[in-house]
Amino acid sequence: MRFKDRQNFIKQNMKKNKSRVFMTVLATAIGCAFLIILASIGFGAQRYIVQDLLKDRSVTEISVQGKEQVDDGGNPRISEDDIEKLESIENVQAVTRKQMVENQSRLLVNEYGTSVQVSVVDYPSEIESGFELDEGRMPEEDNEIIVGYNIAEQLHTGNEEQIYNDEGEVKQEFSYDGELIGEEVSIEVSQWVEGELTNGEISVEIVGIGEEPTRDWMNDTNVFISEATLGKIEDFTGTHLGKIKDPSIDEEQWEEEQSAEEKNYQDVKVYADNVEQVESISTELKDEGYYVYSVTEELDQVNVVFAVVKAGLIFVGAIALLIASIGIYNTMSMAVTERTQDIGIMKAVGGHPKLIRNIFLMESAYIGLIGAFIGVVVAYIISFGINFSLPVILQQVFEENPEEAIQLSYIPPYVALLCILLSIGIAILSGLKPARKATKIDVLRALRRDI
Repeated sequence: MRFKDRQNFIKQNMKKNKSRVFMTVLATAIGCAFLIILASIGFGAQRYIVQDLLKDRSVTEISVQGKEQVDDGGNPRISEDDIEKLESIENVQAVTRKQMVENQSRLLVNEYGTSVQVSVVDYPSEIESGFELDEGRMPEEDNEIIVGYNIAEQLHTGNEEQIYNDEGEVKQEFSYDGELIGEEVSIEVSQWVEGELTNGEISVEIVGIGEEPTRDWMNDTNVFISEATLGKIEDFTGTHLGKIKDPSIDEEQWEEEQSAEEKNYQDVKVYADNVEQVESISTELKDEGYYVYSVTEELDQVNVVFAVVKAGLIFVGAIALLIASIGIYNTMSMAVTERTQDIGIMKAVGGHPKLIRNIFLMESAYIGLIGAFIGVVVAYIISFGINFSLPVILQQVFEENPEEAIQLSYIPPYVALLCILLSIGIAILSGLKPARKATKIDVLRALRRDI
């Protein structure tokens, strides 16, 4: 019997019992759709969390907090020698470092001002690491600075308690509406002088504005300065990194503490050439005694957790598919019983038992294939509905608008393909016993319709 003839024979028999076949296909489709939807929740949640982790961080970035062994028992520090050692490591693209000015600094633009975090940066290493600006250029002179993206909207005049509206934004009448690029501004720092808190101003020029933060709730009010500008701040304060003196400590003790201060960095990041090198560099740094953290470590933890979650969801979904296989077994058993005479005729004209078995296995496979295809289509529709309705539900129930579209359900193409293959495989296994039964039917008894 040709393959086309087998197909026609199967179609005719499926049409004769279309009600039973329809219910079997429906059960298979429901099981397949249930399996895919459960798996899609795991994949979607993992995808959303991973994207959220990588949104504002470089996957090749390794944060170095300090060294495990500190001679004086103090906080871990990163010195100039450590920076040179980090830069000498193989496959390291750049090492950025920052010194934080320890002062209650303010940025003054004419009569406008706002509190800022002032940091000393190494611009060449920032450029190598991929630091980008929203507008302007990188500093070339000692008195040139870069300011954070949200500086302009935080500049204000007037009393601090009066300038903000109900949404926490600066009111229009107090806000700054001018340009910042090219503006001559001042960094205001404070210090106790003869019992009085005195303010000093260091003149600088804004030449660049940092790129916009990746999250709406983040406010970038950083100011990046050069070593020369830091020197002017230290000249005014008389302390390392512009630290404000404690009035309760006498001058001699302060001088002793300042003389013992060394140049250290509070924010150090190592950037690998590519993501494949992050793990090896992190391991080498840990062996050298450094405290390190990279987003890849967090991703590994997330992936392990979601691997367990997805395995559990797929297991639960597979149970529904196995239940559907009972329907396929029942349908194929009934088919063998009803087609006893047809089987006898095929055997009488020389039909090989293998041919008869394959016909029934093909029929069960068709049921699995049709059910799986319908299940995949339904699963994609339900997945789209979940992603579409979730923001609406959050808005109605929690009165919150998500910053971006949340895809709780995500169906990778290979999941749909695997589900189709799994459905066909289970269908074939379910039809295997009835098919074997068909091959063992006696010809004479079959022709007499005597089972």
